[in-house]
Amino acid sequence: MNLIKNILLLVGILLLITFGVAAQQLDSLEVHQVNGKPYYIHIVEKSESLYAISKKYNVPIDIIKRENPSTLDGLSIGEKLFLPAKKEAEIENTFNGNVIKHEVLPQQTLYAISKIYNVKIKEIMAVNPDLTENLSEGQLINIPVKQIRSEQKEKEKIALIWKEHVVKKGETVYGISKLYKVSIDSLSLVNKGFSQGLKEGEKIFIPIKQNKTNHALNRKDTLISSELLSVLEQAFDTSKSSKSVYKIGLMLPFYVRDNQQFIENRSALERAKIYPKSTFAVEFYNGFLFALNSISTENRKFELYVYDTNGQDSIRVASILEKPELKLLDLIVGPLYQSNFEVTAKFANANQIPIVSPVRQVNKVLLGNQMVHKVIPSQTGMIDQLATLLVDSFKTQNLVALVHNASPEKSLIEPLVKAYKERILLSDDTLMYAAIKVLKIDRNFSELASKFSATKNNVIFVPSINQSYITDLFNYLVTNLSKKDYKDYQVTLIGLEEWLNFENIELTSFEMLHVYLPVNNFVNEKDSVTTTVIQTYIAENETYPSKTTLLGYDIATYFGTALLNYGTIKHPAIYSSYKRTGTSTQFNFHKTGVESGYENKSCYILNFRNFELVRVY
Repeated sequence: MNLIKNILLLVGILLLITFGVAAQQLDSLEVHQVNGKPYYIHIVEKSESLYAISKKYNVPIDIIKRENPSTLDGLSIGEKLFLPAKKEAEIENTFNGNVIKHEVLPQQTLYAISKIYNVKIKEIMAVNPDLTENLSEGQLINIPVKQIRSEQKEKEKIALIWKEHVVKKGETVYGISKLYKVSIDSLSLVNKGFSQGLKEGEKIFIPIKQNKTNHALNRKDTLISSELLSVLEQAFDTSKSSKSVYKIGLMLPFYVRDNQQFIENRSALERAKIYPKSTFAVEFYNGFLFALNSISTENRKFELYVYDTNGQDSIRVASILEKPELKLLDLIVGPLYQSNFEVTAKFANANQIPIVSPVRQVNKVLLGNQMVHKVIPSQTGMIDQLATLLVDSFKTQNLVALVHNASPEKSLIEPLVKAYKERILLSDDTLMYAAIKVLKIDRNFSELASKFSATKNNVIFVPSINQSYITDLFNYLVTNLSKKDYKDYQVTLIGLEEWLNFENIELTSFEMLHVYLPVNNFVNEKDSVTTTVIQTYIAENETYPSKTTLLGYDIATYFGTALLNYGTIKHPAIYSSYKRTGTSTQFNFHKTGVESGYENKSCYILNFRNFELVRVY
C-alpha cells in the first residue's frame, strides 16, 4: 500500500488509527482447492498491508500480486485474496536450490530488487547472463540466495544463546535488565515484546553476551545504588501503569487543503507529487506509522491521532488544543514551528503529557517545562562528542581553534576548550597533551599556516557556517598543501554539519583535508539492523524511505517502546539507562535543569575516508 498516495485521503482535522493484530474472523488457514491448486483465502480488513498478509501466510508479496492482479492498485477492505498454500509457493519460488525467482513489478529497477534481497546488482547479473538493466513488467529473474541463507543460519545460531529467568513477584522488565546487565531492547527481542506483560512464575529468556569487554567508567558517570533503584521501581511499577492502548498525538503541517488544490491542478507528469511544503510531514508520518505498526502486539496497541497544523497557523493549533481527547494523550509529537510548539508545550505541561520536538528548536523551549523532549541536539550539545574525539585521537597533535568574528558559532570554542581540559584531567594516560591554541583570523590564512607543524597533524576546529569564509579557507589550504613547501604537512579540519550543504566545495577537498563533522542524523546502510528496516519498509511500501521517514521511524520506535516497557515516558529509567541507536538517530536524553525539560545530547561524528562518510562516533 502506497502511504504517500493514501495520506491525503486519511488525514483531516483528526485521524484515529488503531494498530495491532485484529481478530481475523473471515479468513482461515484452511486450504481450499481452486482450479485444482491449494489456496488460502483471505478477506482484507481495515489497515492491513500486503506485507502483513505475506508474513501471516508465509507467502511472498510477489506471488500474492501475481495471483491477485488487483493488488497492484492497492488493497480494498473486504477484498478476497487467493494465496497459494505454502508448498505451492515454495515450489514456484525455488530454482536449483541456489536462487529464487523474482517477478519484476511495474517500473521496478535492478537497484530496488537488489535492496529488497540484500544482494549486489553484479551478483544478480551473474546468475542472469542475458539480463540487461531495462527490465520488463512480469519478467522472471533469478536472485542468488546462498549468501542470504548463510546469514539467516548465522542469525539463528546467535539467537539460540540465552538462559532462563523465573519472574518473581513485583519484578519489572527494567529491574531484570539491571540484574543481568542487558538492554531492555534485547530482553524484548527474545521475549516477543512481553506482549502479555510479566507474570509471577513465568519463565523468560535472558540473552547472554558473547564478547565481554571491560569498560572503564567515566568519573562523571552516575551510579544508581540498589536502594535508589528499589525506590524507583516502587514509584514506577510498570505492572500497575501499563495498559493495552497508548494514545499518541501527531501535530504536523500536512496542508490538507493546499494538497487537495495541488492534486486537482497537477499535470499527468506530476501525479506522484504532493504539495511541496507537506513533504516533511508526509514522510515523517510514513515512518512513524510504520514503526508503531512494527512494535504493536495483539494485546498492546497504539491509537494515533493525526492533526493538520497547516504550517504556522496559530488559530488552527489553538482549535486543536481545545479538543477533549488531547488531555487523554500519552504523548504529543510536534508541532514543528517554534511559536506553535511553545503554546502546545505549555498545554502539555499543564496536563502532564510528555511532548517531543522532532526538529531543531532553541533551548528556551526546555526552560521550566519538564514535559519537553528535544530530539535534535543544539550545537553546544555536540561539544562533548568533539571533546572526546580530540582526546581519543588528537591530544598530542597541533590543536587549533579558528575564530571568525562574523560567525556566531565562534561561541562554541570556549565550551569545547573547557570540555577538552576536563577530559584530559580525567584521563589516566600519562602522555603529554597539547593545549588548544585559539587564533582570531578573518581571511589572512597565511597567519594560520605560520602556526603549522611539519611533524604533527595540524587539527583545526572551525566553528562557522559562513559559506564564503569556509570556501576561502578550503581553497587556501588545498592550494598550499599542493605546493612543494607543504607537501609533507598534514591538516585535519573539524567543522559543522552545515558544511555538507556547501555544493561549491569539491569532495576531493573534503578528502584531502580529512574533514570531521558532527551530525544529528546518519543512515549507515552497512548496518544489518538498518538494512533490515529499510528492506522491510521497501517490501511493504514499494518505495525507498527518506531520511525524514527514518527519523519518524526512530522517534516512534524509541518513545513507543518506552511506553510499552514502562507504561509512561516519565519513568526515570528512560533517562538513566534507556539509550538507543536507531536507523538514523541516536537517543541519549539529559535533563537541562531541575524544573526544565530533556535534550538529546547524542550525535554522530563522521569522517571523509576513501570518498565516503564513515561514522567514527
